[in-house]
Amino acid sequence: MSVFRSGEQPPGWCELSGFELIELTEPRSIPFTAQKQRLLVTRGKCRLAGRNGAQVISEGQFWDMDKANAPFTVDVGDGKAQVIIFFGKWGTELGGCGIFKMTSSTPEWEKGDPVSYPKSTTFDSHYHDCDEYWVIIEGAGTVVVGSRSFEVAAGDCVPIGMGHHHDLPQVRADVKGAYFETTLEGQKRFGHLWEHKHGPAEVRTERV
Repeated sequence: MSVFRSGEQPPGWCELSGFELIELTEPRSIPFTAQKQRLLVTRGKCRLAGRNGAQVISEGQFWDMDKANAPFTVDVGDGKAQVIIFFGKWGTELGGCGIFKMTSSTPEWEKGDPVSYPKSTTFDSHYHDCDEYWVIIEGAGTVVVGSRSFEVAAGDCVPIGMGHHHDLPQVRADVKGAYFETTLEGQKRFGHLWEHKHGPAEVRTERV
């Protein structure tokens, strides 16, 4: 497992083949270049138009781009917006997708599984019945995945394999990030899962 950035090749096991973070100030065409594409608005709002219609999407909302509806154009009228385009080959039963924010604060240990490393955030150590991807949009901090820790900053994408505990225990600058949980597998439970409540995680060893 390793952190990657836009334009770089993700680990081979990833359902995500890449991502692009786009600052929008004027209309822009969005080519359809992958098996599947998802647009997530990370700031402001925009209008995504395709062959068969258009939709206004606000911060925190997303839209799955159907190849049959291509080509696409995105515009912001007289405003500004920021979006992430996720590219890949995920399935039809998915977990969550959206935006998260994190600052330094007093930890709330009871929310997640116990940890042995220092914490100065309220983020909980948890796992999923799916792979997950974090894109750091703003800020910097420490991410823990399984037994490994990574220093991350704006522009980094953290791929997290199914069943691997992960956490954001430290921030050096307030973090704003996007998350995308791809194909649900195993018991197909959604949301944060904890061993003390939901039982042992199903970890794929090849996804370390």
